[in-house]
Amino acid sequence: MDFYKAVYIYMLGGLVGTIWETLLNFARGRGFVYCNGSILTPFNFVYGVGALVIILCLGTQTKAWQVYLIGAAGGGAVEYILSFLEEKILGTRSWNYSNKLLNINGRTTIIYMAFWGLLCLGVIFVIYNPLISWLNSLPPKPMQLIAIVMAVIIALDFIITMGALIRYTGRFADKQAITAVGSLIDKIFSDTFMQKRFPAMKF
Repeated sequence: MDFYKAVYIYMLGGLVGTIWETLLNFARGRGFVYCNGSILTPFNFVYGVGALVIILCLGTQTKAWQVYLIGAAGGGAVEYILSFLEEKILGTRSWNYSNKLLNINGRTTIIYMAFWGLLCLGVIFVIYNPLISWLNSLPPKPMQLIAIVMAVIIALDFIITMGALIRYTGRFADKQAITAVGSLIDKIFSDTFMQKRFPAMKF
């Protein structure tokens, strides 16, 4: 694992997560729902980070049961921690499983952790090794340049998204922007825009 491969793994995990959540909403009869959790890119932050954690923790494991158990625990921990941080930093909850069976403080569930374990099995034994072999077969310099450009875009996306979310929650609490940047964010990323792009956020 190096920086360049990490960028591509984040992108793949984030994109697959967005597609999965989008299809899931269609299957539930909700129609098209924005599920990327960001403003500039289609990469879902939770799934992107989750993919990196899976690879970093399990990339060297060779036993399926170890991958499953560690993946289930790690996936649940990532989901729990990100939910906790969102609530403490932004005062919002993008998912709440309090009404789900075997939930853990509404932030994850044993059943979803079991799914994370299955996902990790697929990632490690079906996707990871072929992906790394494919990346290693490509010309290194162009791939590194693309990774650097995408890393800058992802970082910019994160900064803009966090700024928009902070002002979104600030407006909900009747807090006025105290800087020109905050005022500009309020104009560009209105409540209507944010409600459409982050429909799962609950105050």
